[in-house]
Amino acid sequence: MYRVAWTSQKGLWALFGAIVSFTQEVHNAMLGLLICVVADTITGIIAGPYRGQIRNSAKLSNVVKKIITYFASALLLLVVEKLVFPTYISDGMQLARMAFGAFALIEVYSVAENLRDITGLRIFEVITQFSLKKFKEKTGMDIKPKKRGK
Repeated sequence: MYRVAWTSQKGLWALFGAIVSFTQEVHNAMLGLLICVVADTITGIIAGPYRGQIRNSAKLSNVVKKIITYFASALLLLVVEKLVFPTYISDGMQLARMAFGAFALIEVYSVAENLRDITGLRIFEVITQFSLKKFKEKTGMDIKPKKRGK
């Protein structure tokens, strides 16, 4: 008889496989959001000197926090959608995809701001202003965070 011995490594791979199979519906959205965050990080690093900002590791740690926050919140919505809503709603609501899409749009807006600062081209100013207007029209929320302490 064949016996499987469970080690911590096999357990971690089993957990990883379970997570991957659970999230297979949103793999493309996850990849797209990750690409947007990487593009925002790269353009932000390049735009820093144009804004008079100094590069430091604290800002890069904010990128890690951002990725963890985005993915944790969107995956939590996926859990709610798969485990809670199927009993009440017959058709999926695609909450996780909407969350990934909203986060990606915020990152695209940030990339456009960075490109505006890097190039100084008016087209990126128009894109950012148009994006702010449309986002506020559709959601009623502002993308730009309020300044703290002022």
